[in-house]
Amino acid sequence: MQKPSATRIRSCLATARPWLAALALLAPLTLPAPATAAAAATTASPADLARFDNFKARKGIPMELKQVAPDLWFLYDDLSSNAAFLVTDEGVLVIDSRQHPQHGRELIAMIRKVTDKPIRWLVNTHAHGDHYYGNPPFREIGATIIAHRDTVAGMIKNEKLEFSRRQAFFRSQNLDPKEVRTVLPDMMFDTTLRIGSGQRVAEIFYWGPGQNPGDTMIYFPHAKAVFIGGPFARKNWSNMSFSPSIDGWITLLNKVAALPVDLFLPGHGDVSTREDVLDEVKLLADVQTEVKKAIAAGMTREQIVKELRFPQYANLRNYERIDVFLEALHHLFTTGRPMFPYH
Repeated sequence: MQKPSATRIRSCLATARPWLAALALLAPLTLPAPATAAAAATTASPADLARFDNFKARKGIPMELKQVAPDLWFLYDDLSSNAAFLVTDEGVLVIDSRQHPQHGRELIAMIRKVTDKPIRWLVNTHAHGDHYYGNPPFREIGATIIAHRDTVAGMIKNEKLEFSRRQAFFRSQNLDPKEVRTVLPDMMFDTTLRIGSGQRVAEIFYWGPGQNPGDTMIYFPHAKAVFIGGPFARKNWSNMSFSPSIDGWITLLNKVAALPVDLFLPGHGDVSTREDVLDEVKLLADVQTEVKKAIAAGMTREQIVKELRFPQYANLRNYERIDVFLEALHHLFTTGRPMFPYH
């Protein structure tokens, strides 16, 4: 990978706001050249991969690019995954590149309809392929791709799993899986960094794992908005197979809900409110409590998967995948490790 110059690094770094942790300088990513999507090993069995390759096409809400502040746009893609971009004086910062190189090219075309400023930075918020498989066209136009070091570790560790569980989506959308390759970030960070200057800045921070190790959030003070990425999806039963701690996930979302913002931009689902975030907190707490009670009562994994239903959440997106999620929680609470570790 090309090593960024010191001047280029300095141009996107400044002191973080007082309520964030101390600034951690970005480090060049000293990893092998980007791997192909079939190269990395995974401990998941073929049966596990088949269960994760479970995308079911449905009539989704039409994709919409929404201007949520004078310089901030949010791409709501109900069928796939969301993205956002901020137009600064120095150039454009993009958050997540979507699920396929074609999607990345589409996002670049959308940005070009808004501004001709250079697309300088792309942040990958977490190590799920539907949020970073659009990286290749951003690399081609010279954007610096940034991620937390635990996100990069997850991209490498579960590369084969991610590629495998996207196949049904690719088929349903007539997207060529041969075009997919894992383009790793150029640079990593540890705690916080700041991009932009003056009134238009993005403060990128990591408060520990929620849904995934490396869960990265981006705060826009001037717009009173935060992009949450992996840990939050509006009116959605989030995949619980990757989290190392549901308590940690709950704590993280409570901290996010306490931020001085009005707009919560999720990785999945539409523009959200503080109440929407707290709804997910309640879901996580309710499900964790009941699964732990069932384990303490001596219920087997099979009994838990069959008998726990949570009808109060039956209207949420992904509810049909409840069996896999309950199995994952049983695994987490009985082994102390997520079913599919991303670190």
